[in-house]
Amino acid sequence: MMSQVYDTNHVIKYYECDMTTKLSIPMILNLAILASNLQAESLSIGDDFVHAHGLGWIVLQYDIQIKRRPIVGETVKIETVAKEFTSYFANRDFNFYDEQGELLIEIHSLFAMMDMTKRKMIRIPDEMAAGYEPDVVKRIKRGPGPESISSDDEILHDQMYAVRYTDIDFNHHVNNSRYFEWMIDGLGADFLNSHEATQIQIRFEKEVGQNDIVTSQIVLDSEKMRTKHRIMVDDQLSAEATINWIEA
Repeated sequence: MMSQVYDTNHVIKYYECDMTTKLSIPMILNLAILASNLQAESLSIGDDFVHAHGLGWIVLQYDIQIKRRPIVGETVKIETVAKEFTSYFANRDFNFYDEQGELLIEIHSLFAMMDMTKRKMIRIPDEMAAGYEPDVVKRIKRGPGPESISSDDEILHDQMYAVRYTDIDFNHHVNNSRYFEWMIDGLGADFLNSHEATQIQIRFEKEVGQNDIVTSQIVLDSEKMRTKHRIMVDDQLSAEATINWIEA
């Protein structure tokens, strides 16, 4: 069985870019999720169908490889495929291509399904998996994930953020792209304007909700050109990430 491959073209808007006129890191995830939502709608298993069953998809992990970020006005093709499903987990790939067919961004992701009332992961209903025609497997191989901040690390930046109304999406928790905003904000404009992220590994541990206060911490390894990040709520880990950088 061949998994359903879906693609859509998108013109990069100015409000999707950062100061460099390139597609911002948080917006990369928003466009990826947009593509997955469009595919689900085309298969009649979109948000309305999922929410009518009291359910919602959640992301557990991303591994993002960035060769080049597209610039404002550029047209990209976003291709996505839900490749493998177990009873509780699904992996989905995203590829961003430029107009010449060159691969710009590659994303591997791991999803699960949540009961919106109980706020717990549940078995993925067969009818929601079948539409993608995935490979049904007993176990999905996970990537290594991000490197955790240790007690020996020197914290470069430590900042608190209040969760705002506009941070919450219709799954009633913080949109995944907001974590990236909190994570990279403390690096500052000088660093972000002069460096490009080449690989991002992020794992989501505990959802952040309304009225929460999050703490974003950053560790910088100048020799390896790597940063480690974590988002905490009440001393509990909500998300952690590792980002590799090169000089722009």
